[in-house]
Amino acid sequence: MGASKWSYFTPFQHSEQDALDGLRETVFAEDFEDYQEAGIETLAALMASAWLEEEPAHSVLDVERVVRCEEHMEEPGDVRVVEAAEVVELFGTTRPGRDVVEQALKRAGDGWFPPFDRGSGCCTIVYDAEGHPAELCFWGFTGD
Repeated sequence: MGASKWSYFTPFQHSEQDALDGLRETVFAEDFEDYQEAGIETLAALMASAWLEEEPAHSVLDVERVVRCEEHMEEPGDVRVVEAAEVVELFGTTRPGRDVVEQALKRAGDGWFPPFDRGSGCCTIVYDAEGHPAELCFWGFTGD
C-alpha cells in the first residue's frame, strides 16, 4: 500500500474521495487494536474523539476531504489534488509512473514539495506503462 508513513499508493478508483475514504479505513484497521483499547471501535468514533488532536503528528486519519483548488489554498484537513502544470513541475511528465512519483517523494524533504505547510496532504494519479491510470498516490502526512 504505502511507500512510507507519509505517503500511500492506493488502487485507482473513480474518485479521489473514494480512494481517500478507503485508505483511511485501511490505516484505521491496521491500528485497530490500539484504538480498541481506548474504547474507539470505528473511524467515525475516532474522528469524533479528541484522540487525534492529542497526537503530535498529522496522519492520513486526520483528513476527510479531497479538494481541487489552487496551490496554497487548501485548508488543514484537506487533501489537494495535484493536476496539470503542477504535475509536470513536480514529476517532469503529465503521466507519472510509480517509479517517477517515488523518486520525487524521496526529494520532498528539500522544502519545494507541496503541501507547503497549509493543507494536510496532496494526491495525484499514477499511470501504468501503457499510460492508463493505475493508482493514486497520497502524500504529505507526517505520521499515523
